[in-house]
Amino acid sequence: MKKLLTLLFSLFCIGLFAQEEFYVGLHYFTVKKEFQQEFIQQERKYYSKMHKASIDAGEKLGWDMWRVQDPFSNSDKYVTFCFAHLQEIDKPLTPTDNNMFSKSEMSKVWESRSKMIVKTQFIQTVFKGGFVPAEGTPPPKHLTLNFYDVDWTSSYDYEKMALSTVESKQKSKYLKGWGLHKIVSKINDEADYIAASFYDSPEDSYKRYINTREPSAAQKERGKKMQKMLSLVRRENMQLVLFER
Repeated sequence: MKKLLTLLFSLFCIGLFAQEEFYVGLHYFTVKKEFQQEFIQQERKYYSKMHKASIDAGEKLGWDMWRVQDPFSNSDKYVTFCFAHLQEIDKPLTPTDNNMFSKSEMSKVWESRSKMIVKTQFIQTVFKGGFVPAEGTPPPKHLTLNFYDVDWTSSYDYEKMALSTVESKQKSKYLKGWGLHKIVSKINDEADYIAASFYDSPEDSYKRYINTREPSAAQKERGKKMQKMLSLVRRENMQLVLFER
């Protein structure tokens, strides 16, 4: 499994597209704000260790915990966290029970979480291509997710066109990673794809767009085609909390 992950990182870092597709499941938890630190501590003490065991056992590729930063997603009463589960498509979606903690201990954890969690949502996506930082380095700390509505008749052309921009995106000194994800589970909006952009900080995500350059004829043509294919459904900004590899 680690050989596969190493291969993926190697392909990304030299600017090629990864041919292996894998799941990136996004599990959202909206939590009462007064419990957010307790919720994080439970993830650090229990669940991150279980995910790490699954990674070491070859059942998962990685796991991240992100805090959603958008003001419309985080009111004075609630905070939303997003867990990213990276997993090979041919692996079981439910990891095996590693029995790291006793059932009595985990039952107390589950009971306490019932008072914290307001709602949950799960979105299953498939990674279609992109690039990431070098293996062995932690994930960048800031993430922007753009959710796009793409007409199904344009899906193939959109994927091909979006992935053709990976090499140019790698030239940005601010953009530390980028990935295109196709949503394969049904959700309650029009989104079909997610474009994930990784930065070291929110400030870097702003600096990336400061300079205004004259587009080439090819870029203008690609932009016109893109506008006809997709529309932005929503955008989410996130801050890294925990991760396991």
